Amino acid sequence: MYIITSNMELIELEQSGIQKMIDSVVNKRQNANSRATYNSALKQFFAWYDEGKYENLGVETMREYLLYLEKRGKTRSTVSTHVSVLRQLFKDLRRMGVIDENTYTDLMEIRVKPQLGRRIKNWLKQEEVGKLIREMKNEKLKDIRDRAIIAAVIGTGLRRFEICNLKTSQFQEFEERYVFANIQGKGDRYRTVPIPEYTLKCLEEWLNASESMRETDDDNIFFSIKKNGMRGNSGITPQGIRDLIVKHTEKILGKPVLPHDLRRTFAQLAYKNGADLRQVQIALGHSSIRTTEVYLGLDQDFTNAPGDYIQVEL
Repeated sequence: MYIITSNMELIELEQSGIQKMIDSVVNKRQNANSRATYNSALKQFFAWYDEGKYENLGVETMREYLLYLEKRGKTRSTVSTHVSVLRQLFKDLRRMGVIDENTYTDLMEIRVKPQLGRRIKNWLKQEEVGKLIREMKNEKLKDIRDRAIIAAVIGTGLRRFEICNLKTSQFQEFEERYVFANIQGKGDRYRTVPIPEYTLKCLEEWLNASESMRETDDDNIFFSIKKNGMRGNSGITPQGIRDLIVKHTEKILGKPVLPHDLRRTFAQLAYKNGADLRQVQIALGHSSIRTTEVYLGLDQDFTNAPGDYIQVEL
């Protein structure tokens, strides 16, 4: 891979040099999930840069990269994340003298184009949830795992990376019911999430079926499975969860549903069936109740305000 420096020198970057650049940016992040996001985004960028035989790391190159991400169907939020990550890389490149001050300033001013229209917020109806979980019942080990994962997302509202990181030690009994304890979410905030009965049944079926494959007392709850039915060499990944959810929803419901749609399904159905908004917020791991309101599409009602329900005779 070649890069033209600010002094118009053509330098060749070996793979080790690229990895050092990536590590320099990634290791500044304190949160493990942030480090994983930064690492993935930087590797994707350098792979694209190398494949395209680019040499000049300037504004035009960056605009081409953002266009590449958009053409691959990346959302505005995802593209914005890539821009934020690359800005940290540009800081290091400026310090190293690879890009000059003017180029650095131009690169830092790049903004993601406003999205024309928004993806329609999608969630499942109550009957669709029942149909999905019931019809996934199968004797195959991978299907037992997939059913437990989907039931966990719908029943607890956990994020993909939170599902991936679940340990058997976090599956606990608390106040006469089972919970996922000490879930580390965004911003290093911890929460404990109750497990409903239908999720518990699917989860216990998976834990019993996979018990002989567990390597330690504090193993991942979910892990990859090879085609031969044996345990894979790694835990399940966020992309793996996305793929299995899309596969099963398309097969059973006739439409592909994304993980975030299932998380939104949890919030929507819970709230519509009478769950307290504050409890929904805690389960989702939102730092602000306003975030949960936006998530649910709630607007403040000035016609039927809460105070109107308190009758006082004067």
